[in-house]
Amino acid sequence: MSGINTSMQLGASAMNTHSWGMAVSAHNVANVSTPGFEPQRAVYATGPAGQGVRLDAVLQRNGPVGTGGTAYNAAQAVYDVTAGLPLEAASPSGTNLAREMVSMISTQHAYKANATTVRTADAMLGTLLDIKA
Repeated sequence: MSGINTSMQLGASAMNTHSWGMAVSAHNVANVSTPGFEPQRAVYATGPAGQGVRLDAVLQRNGPVGTGGTAYNAAQAVYDVTAGLPLEAASPSGTNLAREMVSMISTQHAYKANATTVRTADAMLGTLLDIKA
């Protein structure tokens, strides 16, 4: 029965990870017309003990994005609006909509596959409990 629980845990963990990936892509698309915006990229890694997947980092062209908190940190800012640059000096958004759409479709399929894994493990557990009852 631990194999079924492991399947459910790994599937749920992957679904959580892919929801973060979708959030990163959605953030990029939402800021496509924001001057000076640099798109972010979700980086995945192998989960604990070599099982599953986890979000390793969210990167930008200039390095990692700040993690957590709502306090403004100038060192982590994508575009410093307090610099007083004229609008012409701000670079256009670096978001590639085609790349983001492909990323979102890929992430959606990965999420869907892991949801199917969780549903299948749940059905197997239900069948096992029915047999034992």
